[in-house]
Amino acid sequence: MALLLEIKNATISYGTREIVKDFNLTMEEGQICSIVGESGSGKTTVIRAALGLLARGGKVTKGEILFNGQSLLNKTADEWRELRGTEISMIFQDSGAMMNPTRKIGSSYVEYIQTHDKGISKKDAWDKAVRMLERMRLPSGDNIMRSYPFQLSGGMRQRVGIAMGMTYEPKLLLADEPTSALDVTTQAQIIRQFMELRDDFGTSIIIVTHNLGVAAYMADYLIVMKNGIIEDEGTREQILKVSENPYTKMLLEAVPSLGGVRYV
Repeated sequence: MALLLEIKNATISYGTREIVKDFNLTMEEGQICSIVGESGSGKTTVIRAALGLLARGGKVTKGEILFNGQSLLNKTADEWRELRGTEISMIFQDSGAMMNPTRKIGSSYVEYIQTHDKGISKKDAWDKAVRMLERMRLPSGDNIMRSYPFQLSGGMRQRVGIAMGMTYEPKLLLADEPTSALDVTTQAQIIRQFMELRDDFGTSIIIVTHNLGVAAYMADYLIVMKNGIIEDEGTREQILKVSENPYTKMLLEAVPSLGGVRYV
């Protein structure tokens, strides 16, 4: 498989404060990687840096981020607009919260498509969106398009967010705690949806989560972060069965078990 993303010794700072130090990640096409850790460990900062979406004042002060062999740190605003949503997309913790509550889904989705495809008509953009929504197993994409975000369940809103993010079949999908706002049953459905995206589109996925159980189920490779540094990393089998890292062991022990059996 071809190399897709490389983050080399990246240090991310806000002013003089280093939030993430010497972060490394190498991803191939079709790979799923999970970044795991408690709140404030720097997980989300890493993926925001990879998408050029660090909050004001944040910057990569050391190291390099390469996508398809090209540096992402030197992109202009216009180059980022072309890249985001087409080559690299992001799914947020609650995609419904990112949508304008006063606009119907269809209005936002059509605008999103026409932003990336200037020549497409409103009707063709609408039809494209409906097909994508139904591919995400949403019943009656046309009805979804005519709904406001608050009229949909949390799981349905998240599927809308995934559909929008996958509209142009990006090579890399960044998912920031995509299941934490959902109930357990819906979490399982969304996780399976991500796995299908990898299989259907060959999309590489970085999923950020505090839940090591979710990470272990989905990811080929896991990175455990604490206080802005990589505490532990390895394949799923290495992390779950071999790692002697105390922090990793603590996260594993925090995964709920049923009848004494831990499902990771």
